[in-house]
Amino acid sequence: MSIEVRIRRLGYHLMSLASVGMALVAIPGLFLTALPWMPKPPHSQLWSIFGITGAQASAFSADARLLLALSCLAGMLAYLLPLAALRRLGHRLYRDDALTRPVADAFGWLAHSLPLHAVCMLAAWLLAGFGSEIAGVPNDYRMSVDLGAAYIFLIGCLCLYSVAHLMRLATAAADDARSIV
Repeated sequence: MSIEVRIRRLGYHLMSLASVGMALVAIPGLFLTALPWMPKPPHSQLWSIFGITGAQASAFSADARLLLALSCLAGMLAYLLPLAALRRLGHRLYRDDALTRPVADAFGWLAHSLPLHAVCMLAAWLLAGFGSEIAGVPNDYRMSVDLGAAYIFLIGCLCLYSVAHLMRLATAAADDARSIV
């Protein structure tokens, strides 16, 4: 099997897995977004939003429920962005040659999706906190930073940005080689 076929197969598998992952994130995300608006939410602790149970959320005022629903949407978006970027990368690998500008750009978008994930998660956390404050629910929110997780996150971002930069350089080198021939 040729290398081009193997790269296309990898792209197809990335697209497929990312699509399945997006569906698996979107379905519970939409359910959690609707949870504050349900008249009789599930009583399980499994269905809690940032430490707020469904029963507490349904007792919130309309403004607080709206903030909590927006918080769920921001959290869902935080998980969908990297999956969408991974699907885009798979699509580019499947449709284009490996050493092309669209593939390099797709790696760049994947690298950008990780900081966007962090920003969306922070926004989700803040919206949930504001919603519980408006509702008067005494939640003890604490901001903590795990340096080990932050270090791994930083390494992942730097690796993806490096791959994107190397892909751009390799694309330019491949274009130069094609122009000589």
